[in-house]
Amino acid sequence: MKQEIKNEINIKVNNITKMGKGTMKENTPRIKLYVACSLDGFIARKDGSIDWLPDAGESSGSETDYGYSEFYASIGTVLMGRKTYEQVLGFGFPWPYGDKKTYVFTRQTGEGGPSIRHEKNVEFVSGDIGEFVRKLKENTEEDIWLVGGSQIIRVFLEQGLLQDLIIFVVPVILGGGIPLFERIGKEIGLRLVGTKRYEGGVVRVEYEVVG
Repeated sequence: MKQEIKNEINIKVNNITKMGKGTMKENTPRIKLYVACSLDGFIARKDGSIDWLPDAGESSGSETDYGYSEFYASIGTVLMGRKTYEQVLGFGFPWPYGDKKTYVFTRQTGEGGPSIRHEKNVEFVSGDIGEFVRKLKENTEEDIWLVGGSQIIRVFLEQGLLQDLIIFVVPVILGGGIPLFERIGKEIGLRLVGTKRYEGGVVRVEYEVVG
């Protein structure tokens, strides 16, 4: 009799545990900085130009896009600052993130400002960045791409919102421009995950933020 009661209790406990697991998120999304920079740490010239970046076609074989297609397929949301958004619009080609939900952080209210063009699946965010990002991670399963720019990167690092840094170091010294890391106000520990060298000298370096 006692054994039957124990078995019944065990069955109930197991059922409750399974129900609890069913309501939990299967995956905690990670926010990833995926960006290219010069050897001296700049992501663009002073005027925002990125003409120094190698074309994807300059590689050969299966590495023609430096792994971008695989990375892009793995993320569900794109984050960027308003200046970066305007820079992408200024490139003159169709909006490249139309199939992903994109949030643009801006200090301006009223949908980013009266003169900004709105692209497909783009939403402007002018509130508290940390609070917004934490809620976003609670309501999504796929990883999140932080595109830039440097001011938004600084906020994410200072507030502990960034988990991974995937940086492509381009073999050029610009001597000035827009820095990748702009006056980060704290020390941040990193763990090297891996490196990869491409033809032409581009090196991919991946770090995990550890503190």
